[in-house]
Amino acid sequence: MLPTVHDASTSELTGDWKGPDGAQVSLDQGGRAEVRELGGEDWDFDDGWGLSGTGTWQLIEGGNGETIGGAPAVQIAITKVTGQIQRAPRSIDEWTTTPQAPLSEYTWEFGMERTGKGLQPYYLAGDPDAPNLYHLERVP
Repeated sequence: MLPTVHDASTSELTGDWKGPDGAQVSLDQGGRAEVRELGGEDWDFDDGWGLSGTGTWQLIEGGNGETIGGAPAVQIAITKVTGQIQRAPRSIDEWTTTPQAPLSEYTWEFGMERTGKGLQPYYLAGDPDAPNLYHLERVP
């Protein structure tokens, strides 16, 4: 079972975060989002790309079966891509032997968990049947 948080607030999520492979995520109080070199979710993560751009973010309620564990989630929608890097694919197989085509937009959905470090958004990467959780950590 995936960790869930049902009482997160936008004020807890506002600020700067760091993620896997040096990714950076900034969420402002007005709903603007900026990401730098953030990898994709699910199978997209294995392709090894990192996306940079701007867009919006919101805290969505969940409960409709469309969010991680049906719990509230953070949705980040990048609609203006400013860059995309290609790292080495995570694994070489028939799905990752060709470079990722440039993206024009991308949307992530982050679950949330409370740990000793406080509220930590996370996203699922790799095989959706056996995903890895990649957490964001608050930048002091």
